[in-house]
Amino acid sequence: MTAPPPEAVAADPPATLPRAGAPAPLSRAAPAAETLRLYRADWHAFASWCDAEQLEALPAAPATVARFLASLPSLSAGALARRAAAIAAQHRQHGMASPASDPAVTALLRHARHTAMPHRPPSALPAQLSRMAASCPRDLAGLRDRALLLLAGAVPGRAGLRRAALVGLQIEQLRFTATGLELTLPGDDRTDAPPRVLIVPCDTRPGGCPVQALRDWLEASATRFGPVFRKVDRWGNVEHRTLGIDAVRRIIARRTPRRPRRHRVTSS
Repeated sequence: MTAPPPEAVAADPPATLPRAGAPAPLSRAAPAAETLRLYRADWHAFASWCDAEQLEALPAAPATVARFLASLPSLSAGALARRAAAIAAQHRQHGMASPASDPAVTALLRHARHTAMPHRPPSALPAQLSRMAASCPRDLAGLRDRALLLLAGAVPGRAGLRRAALVGLQIEQLRFTATGLELTLPGDDRTDAPPRVLIVPCDTRPGGCPVQALRDWLEASATRFGPVFRKVDRWGNVEHRTLGIDAVRRIIARRTPRRPRRHRVTSS
């Protein structure tokens, strides 16, 4: 029986635990709220997997962590390392040794890094994202992907909406107006950056308005609070869980129109 995950996952503390009753040391570089949110999602994914496999999640055996990571071949090396870090943080928070430090786990992560693609493919341009969005069907997954792609194309670049912020959007960050949409992004405590607001104007192109696409998805999925972009299972049920950070890459790959094969004509 796996231990229920706690409400929050703290940052990975030092290897040396403080004395009982001693104040916790202050971290000079506390992880951002987005990192903690991803750690919580990673821990929940691991705990759910352990429950399905009837394995102990806390404390977890190194072989269990290695099996869990090996069951995720589609994740990038960075995503696998983050999941291992989340598992380590959860154990150390409860005063337990980290199973992610075992040679079997570190060897698996090292292999994932060595076999990873050396270069990341270029980001899709807004025009490409619009074409992908136009090819999305009208089912729930299609409505979600269409809204996500159009929104990504409407606020691209470093000053716009990064992938982690895009998939991590909450209903409470949205404000629909008569002329478009306001997105309130949280500040960064590490750099003292204040919250900022992104303006997404309405688009008059048929089927190309990110604001209307987002309205369509929220209405069809009956999303009233919490995560904006949620998982849709194979039966078309909308889950409360948010998408993973790798979801944008997967959606782009799935919605990219495939070129028809050219048949060679041979002379008779």
